[in-house]
Amino acid sequence: MTDHSFFGNFAGLHKQIAATEDVILSAVTCYEFAASYSRGDWAGAAASSAIDVLEDQVSRGIDMITVHASVRKQDLALLSESTRLIPTTSKGGGIVSNYVRHTGLENPYYEHFDDVLRILRSHGVVLSLGTALRAASVCDHWDQSMATELTVMSELVERSLAAGVAVMVEGLGHAPMDAIPTYVQLTKAHCHGVPYRVLPMATDRALGFDHISGAIGTAVAVAAGADAVTAMSRSEHIGLPSIDDTVEGVVAARIGAACGELVKLRDFREEEQMSRTRWARGCKGDWTAAIYPIGAESELAKRGRLDDQMIQCRMCGEYCGIANGIASVIHPPA
Repeated sequence: MTDHSFFGNFAGLHKQIAATEDVILSAVTCYEFAASYSRGDWAGAAASSAIDVLEDQVSRGIDMITVHASVRKQDLALLSESTRLIPTTSKGGGIVSNYVRHTGLENPYYEHFDDVLRILRSHGVVLSLGTALRAASVCDHWDQSMATELTVMSELVERSLAAGVAVMVEGLGHAPMDAIPTYVQLTKAHCHGVPYRVLPMATDRALGFDHISGAIGTAVAVAAGADAVTAMSRSEHIGLPSIDDTVEGVVAARIGAACGELVKLRDFREEEQMSRTRWARGCKGDWTAAIYPIGAESELAKRGRLDDQMIQCRMCGEYCGIANGIASVIHPPA
């Protein structure tokens, strides 16, 4: 569970979740840092303040924290020269870039990365390196900004591993399907094979249905070697999601990941379970083998068709291909 809040009682929320929920709790450290200052007003925002916020956060029971350390002061000039349709999309990257531009100081997380590692190691917290310069449109392809950030990411991963801090890399966002495998494999190769987390969007035009675009991108990314996925709701580019939107987004991401894992892991045991029951029962499927069993059970119950954990399909009636196939095998023509 990742907290993406920009306001409210951060400490109280984190402590309550850590104490009551059996989940991996994650946060983005610069969000809370930025919330301490008026938008665009970084007066008095010393680098030490960013590190103090990070240290306070990890003391609350957070298991993993995203740190945007891979964009440096010298890298921002690349964006001003970029031919991208949209220069950048990362909220964390935007916050850090805004801080650098307005204060004239270096990215505090890069400049004080040794302090970041010391704090995380002392609390046993996983470091997730947030990407600041990923593309914001499927029309914007690999460029010097992304290449430069990947080089810095590689350096930070090396330093993290040497310091004994568990680390993962965040990356890929908006990209056409044929580019996704290249981005995943290139990042894995440069970042020493550490886990790679993606926020994939395979098209920018699925407005109102971005969970589908995300699931498609997820399937391709996972098949190519991605290890973790950020789920997106249908409300991704519209507004705050409802609870139902969030559940739907997570389910869509799990379906996409399951499709990708069939390619990546070649583990077909659960698929075989579903196939065997469908064949044995004449197109009935075992809902307990579904990717989201609770949802499958709920949908069946709505239709009054929950029968001994089996699904009786009523789509084709007497023309069912599987049922007729069974009959043909059991009673072959003379």
